[in-house]
Amino acid sequence: MAGVEAAGIVLGILPLMISAAEHYEDVFRPFKRYRKFSTELDLYQQQLGTQKTIFRNQCRLLVATLTNRQTAKEMLREGNHPSWEDPDLNERFSIQLGDSAVACKNVINLIQGKLKEVEEKTENFGLVMQQSIPVRLQILLYKFY
Repeated sequence: MAGVEAAGIVLGILPLMISAAEHYEDVFRPFKRYRKFSTELDLYQQQLGTQKTIFRNQCRLLVATLTNRQTAKEMLREGNHPSWEDPDLNERFSIQLGDSAVACKNVINLIQGKLKEVEEKTENFGLVMQQSIPVRLQILLYKFY
């Protein structure tokens, strides 16, 4: 191969290599983006899980002051637990919260609304929010309010 032919091949290949490299970056860019997205989604799920745990623990503590720890755990696990319909529980709840009942109800409504909003926005990502706790607490609050 003569020097001119080699130079022609090199000059013909270089633009193709540059073009291929540029297109490789174009094709690879979404994968980079979604890889980062996946990491951010994992972080978001962890943060959401942490907040859910904190909220569940606060609900458990509140209900445990009205019943006992075991019953509170069962009530929060089972949305149809018979204790949710106990009229004495409503009375104890009212006494326990006193003047804070309205504020507690508002907070539970806010949390329920935000959980629903997050659930709707994250539905496409396969995230499922369990709303049985705020709904049941809201029903309980409405009974004595």
